[in-house]
Amino acid sequence: MGATSASLLAWAPWLDLIILVTIVLCATASAIVVSVSDDKEVDSWRIKPAVWLAIFSAMSNIAFSSALATGIAVRFWLQASNGTSLSQLHYIWDHGRGLGFLPAVKAGSEARRVTLISVLAYILQFSGSPLLQRSTATTTQDRVLSVPMFFDMANRIPDGWFGSWTQRPNTGARGVLQHRRSITITSQWFRNESIPVPEKDGFHCPFGTCRGLVRGAGLAYNCTTSTSDLDLSSDNTGAEPTVFLVKAKMSPNAPSLILTTSHISSLRDNCQATMSTTVCSISAAVVEYPITIQNSTASLRLADLGTMPIISRNDNTSMQAFSTGDAPNAPVSSGVGPMGGLMDFVEDYLQENATATFTESVQRWLYAGAGPGPLGDVFFRAEPWDYSGNHSLSTCGLVWEDPTQYVLTSMHEYMFRVAHRVGEGLERSAFTAERVATVLVFKSDNRFLGTAMGAAFAALLLVSSLSWGWWRLKRPVGLSPLETGKLFGGRLYDGMGTGATIDKILSNVKDVHVQMPVDEHEPVDDGKGAGSTVQVFEVGPRPGETFGSGITRVDTEDRIYYGPRIVDLSARTTAQGSVNSQEGLRI
Repeated sequence: MGATSASLLAWAPWLDLIILVTIVLCATASAIVVSVSDDKEVDSWRIKPAVWLAIFSAMSNIAFSSALATGIAVRFWLQASNGTSLSQLHYIWDHGRGLGFLPAVKAGSEARRVTLISVLAYILQFSGSPLLQRSTATTTQDRVLSVPMFFDMANRIPDGWFGSWTQRPNTGARGVLQHRRSITITSQWFRNESIPVPEKDGFHCPFGTCRGLVRGAGLAYNCTTSTSDLDLSSDNTGAEPTVFLVKAKMSPNAPSLILTTSHISSLRDNCQATMSTTVCSISAAVVEYPITIQNSTASLRLADLGTMPIISRNDNTSMQAFSTGDAPNAPVSSGVGPMGGLMDFVEDYLQENATATFTESVQRWLYAGAGPGPLGDVFFRAEPWDYSGNHSLSTCGLVWEDPTQYVLTSMHEYMFRVAHRVGEGLERSAFTAERVATVLVFKSDNRFLGTAMGAAFAALLLVSSLSWGWWRLKRPVGLSPLETGKLFGGRLYDGMGTGATIDKILSNVKDVHVQMPVDEHEPVDDGKGAGSTVQVFEVGPRPGETFGSGITRVDTEDRIYYGPRIVDLSARTTAQGSVNSQEGLRI
């Protein structure tokens, strides 16, 4: 048992086993590359997955070719040891390459089996590489990372920054004499100019978008809404009612601003209008602005202003120290506080007081705004409007959208720009931003990966099946011409000429029977009890034919023996030549 095990270890095709393991490792490594690269940034891979897949594919193809060659050799020698025709051996060696597929399929069962296995294994091995390439691709993806950032922002606007209090000559009411820097910020807001940030780490957001909450001076407000009726029928044509209003004034009791908006929100039968009025009490506050920084430009996220956190606010007389410039009793020529500056901003750009009058020439109510802003026209609901359903509204089609949120948003934007300008280079607010960057990433497709792995392992099983039975050969085998030539013997091809093609050779020897003993010392029985000990093949004549002159042969009733083994043929003679009992059969 021990000797047999040792022999098997000596005969084992270790190189073939290493080759098969290499194919498994290449397939496994390819699957690992595709799986690990999924959702990874392209820039993070110094050697791209496609390169790795190409390397593993090339190694796998080399190993596959070697494994197939070894399997073909095993099948060749196993078939030779069992006894077969030369055409079978040829087509096993050819295994359906090129134009030999159909002849190989027709040659016999073993040649057909080897050919079909080989061709199918080739197809599966070939398809594996394109499938692996399809299993990974690149796509863009938004990535979110938390990064520390800085933004110049003041938490308090000093009195006098906007300008100083003055008394209006016509009305005697308090007004604001604007400072040039305040005028600059107002102009930037009106033109919607971008807000630049320093192009250095921590301030800008290159190749992406950074979002966060930055603390700074702002405003807080409380609003209440009420409705009232307004008669726009033909019975009230002498009136000139206010139909759209935006107005801001300082509170007489606290350092705060009172914003009032009013508009016709709906109409009922006979031109009965509903007026919606919103009153907001606005005070200075420290808030956390929702900002977005893209590359080197900052902007306010307007959609998130409604949920903006308020850190502190100044909305009563006990907190006048927060900004004495907003106090109701602030003297003329004193510095204006943030609410006073905000009031001046509304008066200059957002204030509106549109009134309606009945115009006899067209028999309709028309409105005209006192300005100075265009909001009366901007929020007028011109369409859709349909008189066909209610003819009583044809003379009073005046309805507006609510301007309150727009005005409050504009005030937020203005204060954000002011706080940034005041803190620029002086006050730095640190915050944590979410960096949203559009990056190029690898995306794996498990469908193609699974199919590729299935094809690879199916090809492996097919090619390894060709080597099954290797232990019956009891020695390593190959298809070297030296090895195969030794077995056939040169005289087999006498009379064919040195230039004979494989087709001519096959046509002459395709029916010659050959058999190789497994053991070189195993005697070959001629069926008559002669007991020749032929080393390699016993070769018989083709049916219905006899050999011509010039070929040394030993005749039995149905076979001719070729080979250098010592045989006991003293009772037989050759037609041409003699037998030397010491040297064996000379051929």
